[in-house]
Amino acid sequence: MIRMKLIDFDEKFNKKVAEMLEKHAGERTEEEWENEIAKDYARFGDTYMGQLGKTPRQYFAQMGDAELVETLKEYLLQGVSVPDFLCEEIEGRGVFDSLLSLLHETDEELVHYALNLIGNDRRAMERYAEMLSEEEYDEHIKDALSDLMKTRADEVKEAVLPLVKTENRAYALEILSKCTERDDRVYEALLTAFRTADDEDVPLYAGYLASYGDDRALPVLLEHIRRSDIDFVTFQELKFAIEALGGEYTEQRDFSEDESYKKIMEAGAGTDIFGSKRG
Repeated sequence: MIRMKLIDFDEKFNKKVAEMLEKHAGERTEEEWENEIAKDYARFGDTYMGQLGKTPRQYFAQMGDAELVETLKEYLLQGVSVPDFLCEEIEGRGVFDSLLSLLHETDEELVHYALNLIGNDRRAMERYAEMLSEEEYDEHIKDALSDLMKTRADEVKEAVLPLVKTENRAYALEILSKCTERDDRVYEALLTAFRTADDEDVPLYAGYLASYGDDRALPVLLEHIRRSDIDFVTFQELKFAIEALGGEYTEQRDFSEDESYKKIMEAGAGTDIFGSKRG
């Protein structure tokens, strides 16, 4: 397969920087050099290059939308540093349809780049939901998808709810916890997750109930915090969730033998969770 011939603009710039530093290294502090190099890189984008007959920015500006995205793809697949000028042109032009095509790729770095450029654009949410359900993408991609979808939780709710009953349940619940519109299906999904959680996951799902903000969960949370077998971390998260939903739990508890409690006490110089100094 014949690969597109790429120009390594960053390598050319870095050579110039290396020459400059060799001659003038002691004339500025490290922070001053960082600022100066950033300014020089921006100027480099508008510097005429005889090899091209144009500046780096003009080089990318002449490309069509599809060519821009294909060029980005080649930079990544060939392991050549992606020049900022290429990304600037893509972002400035808003080549959404061409960028969206990258979301059907499976190369992790390529997909991450596409996600960073597209962000939480509502036009991508349908594809994001599909990707969340597909086996081709690993946890790193799905974490990024979840973070983007959480910002539009109410809009993606219908696409995410079916995922609660799949292996992608954890991502679905995290997204649904950010919904602001009340929906019994969302509430029941979050409540069921809390009720059926393993001990180690109780703090997480308590946090999701707190984030969702439906105070109907208070009786369930209060029932759980009264249990004598919970550890200190779980107690703290339950107490936070209860208070976040407008409830209150003030019963004094003894966690003096709990390892997490001991570490927190040491770090807090002996102040207990109620703000009192221990004798």
